[in-house]
Amino acid sequence: MKKLFKPYLTAFLLGALMISTTACSDDDDPAPIEEEENITSMTLTLEPVSTNKGATTANATFTAGSTPTLQLAPNTQYNATITFNDNIEDEIRDEAEDHEVFFNTAENLLVVQKIMPDDFDSNGRPVGLMTRMITGNAGESGTLTVTLKHQPGLKDANSDISVGETDVEATFTVSIQ
Repeated sequence: MKKLFKPYLTAFLLGALMISTTACSDDDDPAPIEEEENITSMTLTLEPVSTNKGATTANATFTAGSTPTLQLAPNTQYNATITFNDNIEDEIRDEAEDHEVFFNTAENLLVVQKIMPDDFDSNGRPVGLMTRMITGNAGESGTLTVTLKHQPGLKDANSDISVGETDVEATFTVSIQ
């Protein structure tokens, strides 16, 4: 009987050992990997607010490696909206506390004299998907750079374009005529 019992006891102990070593693990499930948005294009649409003669809606779409042109009327206020290739505007609005759009133009050119965001997150910080812009004088030309920054946990009253990661940066040539 001892010879019959030993193989079963050995098999039982090995099975119990295998189950106990695989069933109890100290490893936690890994944190889910958040995929970054793959933004390949940005469209800037400017609709004139004022009744300036010659002011029409201007659209320009940026794709990697391009520098699209916007022709704008002088001394005109425009409502600007930004859209992206994969329609992530809703996601950016949902995560508004983590995103901000920054606009930069050469000061000496005065292509865009004033930029005023029209959309804000729950903390009162600008998002920038909707903005008002006022153009300078006729004959001005230069560039307008639009940068979408991802600033999770970083966006506050002191954050600027240097804070966070750049999701996309687009440069537009602007001509005031």
